[in-house]
Amino acid sequence: MTQSPVAVIDVDQRSFQEAVINQSHHTPVVVDFWAPWCGPCRTLGPTLERLANQSNGSWILAKVNVDENQALSQMFGVQGIPAVKAFKNGKIVEQFTGALPESQVKTWLKKFVSSGEDAQVSQLLTLALSNPPLAKQQFEALIHTHPSNHALRLAYAELLVRTNDAQSMHHLKQIPAGSDEYPKAQAWMQIAAALQSTQVTTSDSNPSYDAALRQFADGAVAEAIAGLLDMVRYQRAWGDDAARKTLLAIFVVLGDVHPLVASARRELAAALF
Repeated sequence: MTQSPVAVIDVDQRSFQEAVINQSHHTPVVVDFWAPWCGPCRTLGPTLERLANQSNGSWILAKVNVDENQALSQMFGVQGIPAVKAFKNGKIVEQFTGALPESQVKTWLKKFVSSGEDAQVSQLLTLALSNPPLAKQQFEALIHTHPSNHALRLAYAELLVRTNDAQSMHHLKQIPAGSDEYPKAQAWMQIAAALQSTQVTTSDSNPSYDAALRQFADGAVAEAIAGLLDMVRYQRAWGDDAARKTLLAIFVVLGDVHPLVASARRELAAALF
């Protein structure tokens, strides 16, 4: 059985390559550049150590005394302490300077540390491609075990929306206002309602809109966005501006970092003005 790495270690110039750079290819390593005389360091240090010890090995804290390792400080451009730098796959991926409160440190860690539930979610979403019923069953069991994990519930709701399962609304409504996941939950509710409306053909139905929604649900995101943009250009009045509203919801669920969103926003603005 492989032994978990020690959560908090002291690192110097000789051990840095192995303990930080090499280790970060397996586990994220957070390096705390500190000094005994530094007041903010004495505030932040115990917080980092406590969080590292509670992390179940999902990341490692490496402490570097800058007084004893000035070459390392210069190498990584440390100008003020505490300076905290996160290494992953041999490179710095996130950093901050100063003593942040614990809540902000936890938010910062989420940018690059995957929890055990995150790994399970990834596996279940992959399973859903080949066996949706089994993936849903396992998602339900995981949510029962972790009912307050809003990111987990949102991932499951997204799967339910894409498979047009009415239970998606139940889970989306469980995500509370003020949580990080709330804006996406609201956008997914809008998309879910639109998808459900496409199941009933009426005199007001629009084949172009229905097709774009089905494409989005099936993962053909570029095609869905293109179809909705065409509707904004040529059928904007249909459905009380439904194409534009749906596009905005799609932008929210994809996030601004998605490669299609920035260009699609520009095309939408051009179509509107």
